[in-house]
Amino acid sequence: MHDSSASTQSTLAARLIKMKAAFSNYNVVRMREALRYLSGPKLELFIKIPFLIHMNRPHLPGYVPEKPEACGIYNFENSGFYKAVLDNEKDFGDIPDTETQTSNPCVLGFYHIGSLGTFTQSAQSDFDYWIIIDKTCFTEQRYYNLEKKLNHIVKFSRENFDQEVTFFIMDQADIRQNCYAGYESPETMIAPKLFLKEEFYRTFLMIAGKIPMWTILPANMQQGTYDRLVRHLFGQPDLEFLLKDFIDLGKVEMPALKDIYQGIGWHICKSKEDPVKALLKATMILSHITEEKDNATLLCDDLKQKFAKAGIDDCESDPYKIVFDRVLHYHKTHAHDTLKLIKIAIFFRLCSYPKVRLPEPGSPKKQLIDKYIRTWNILPSQIRKLMSYPNWPEKEKQALDTTLIQRLAGMYHQIRAKEKDLEKNLKKDMLRAEQRNLKILNNKVKERLNTKPGKIPASSNFLTRHSFSLLMIRKNLTGNWILSAALPNTIHKSIFHTSESFLGLMGWIMENRLYQRHRTQIKLESRLVLYENKDQATSPDALYLVMQPVKPLSDSCFEHDARWNKILILLVCPDQSCGVAQAELLALNSWGELFLDHLELDTGRPLHDRYKDVADKISLYAGEEVRLFFFQMAEIRDEHAVYGIKQFLADRFLIHRPGTPKQNRPMLDKL
Repeated sequence: MHDSSASTQSTLAARLIKMKAAFSNYNVVRMREALRYLSGPKLELFIKIPFLIHMNRPHLPGYVPEKPEACGIYNFENSGFYKAVLDNEKDFGDIPDTETQTSNPCVLGFYHIGSLGTFTQSAQSDFDYWIIIDKTCFTEQRYYNLEKKLNHIVKFSRENFDQEVTFFIMDQADIRQNCYAGYESPETMIAPKLFLKEEFYRTFLMIAGKIPMWTILPANMQQGTYDRLVRHLFGQPDLEFLLKDFIDLGKVEMPALKDIYQGIGWHICKSKEDPVKALLKATMILSHITEEKDNATLLCDDLKQKFAKAGIDDCESDPYKIVFDRVLHYHKTHAHDTLKLIKIAIFFRLCSYPKVRLPEPGSPKKQLIDKYIRTWNILPSQIRKLMSYPNWPEKEKQALDTTLIQRLAGMYHQIRAKEKDLEKNLKKDMLRAEQRNLKILNNKVKERLNTKPGKIPASSNFLTRHSFSLLMIRKNLTGNWILSAALPNTIHKSIFHTSESFLGLMGWIMENRLYQRHRTQIKLESRLVLYENKDQATSPDALYLVMQPVKPLSDSCFEHDARWNKILILLVCPDQSCGVAQAELLALNSWGELFLDHLELDTGRPLHDRYKDVADKISLYAGEEVRLFFFQMAEIRDEHAVYGIKQFLADRFLIHRPGTPKQNRPMLDKL
């Protein structure tokens, strides 16, 4: 009996070792692809980062002197990253082995997530890391010291390598339960938790620390079976030699309708950053609503079965290639009318959208895109058109972005239509915090898809990713205001936006964050001069400042309906002898939405009546917390105009704040 048990344990150990070898093979292939396409400086940083987390020395970036020490990665001394750094000691000096060993490492697992080592890796790829800890081994001070250390490394990376780095600290027990709360703080997130873990397992690169148990267990297991198997394995003394280097982060369940609904909503919000990526990820999520066998498994489980066969330049085991396969199959079968759009999205994703350039000749990415060009029968003229995307007019780029977002919106409404009372049924099974998060997500989706008249539109995603040293504002021959600028590394200026009103142009600049103080200059070419509350002329920068911040600093504002926060009023006097002829309003609400309003005034009427008309227009935006900012555009400032308008407003606005008696307070007090 004992011999039979020992034989079983030996067989089980051999199988686990085989699965571990399969994952190690896959991870080596991914790592080689990542290192292959990182530039020299980015590669240097990529190798340094885990070492800087492991060490805490005064001469190293990331040093935190306060106690208790928060550094160290489990078993880091046996990693390739450790050896690579010590082979290049010029960066860190001669460090004795005894100084690199940590008796109580605070990081159990250190993993990179995202596009590195995949076909979608590009020069713009961020470095995003999951850091797994055991919160029971942390005091609040030690956790704070770890955050401080990581913030130092983020700053070091940005300032010395121009590389964005993000660290996500996760507790192993929380992650097992799909909880993403901070240290002793409630979970406040609107991202779809199930799909976050699926993407983690599908895209993670093992950097150092313990290996997730998920990698060596069979795919497509039920949750109960998975839990029992993990408990059984960790309870076997004969397997301790193997499993001491593993950590259980839980498994991923198949998504329910609520998960799909929240997942698509989340990617609608993320489409501001990259509509191409958002559409592909959302379509992958949507594919789970079908009952086909091909869509009945999670992509991370599909990928796991390819670990052993992964090889260099092999596209079949690429985390994003399997996404492309899934979304293409879904569109061919269920949404053929938008198949062309999804093919464009895949093409751009492989060509490093939004910069759009062909992959390196001979690379796996280039081989894959050549295969798509052949199988999709893309004509040379169509390829030239797609590759010229950076040179498309701004309106054409905006049209593509709009089409991508409309497709996302269609998917969102498709899910809502699948179940009549979807949101009502969702809330039944939710805790109060989850209901809060759902409301925030729904309102953020509403803001993203809002196309009400007057709302300041978004620029193309391409434009928002560029910075400008000079923005030119002037009127054209038809009397419209135009915004022009030269893109980086170009000489000729391009017209990016046109508006009938000056605030329409300024609002567009604010909405799309094209103006960066101390980096960008706005040059206004006009015979009229901008004034605020003094006779001395002011600049467009003053208009920008009074409206900041435009975008919310946190998601908490989306717990409530949008309300007006600020109104910028520009009184336009084209002819000094006629007084105010136009009033332009730029209104900002609590969700960060900007709306343009415009009022043409009859210059044949007395000024007193015109002031009343402007006050009537402003009163439409009344609210408890609304703040008004007046500017004039004229040859000479009219010192009576703003005062005259405020007199009418003082009679109309009821201002009441907590702690003050409910009585009419003159608007002038607030202004």
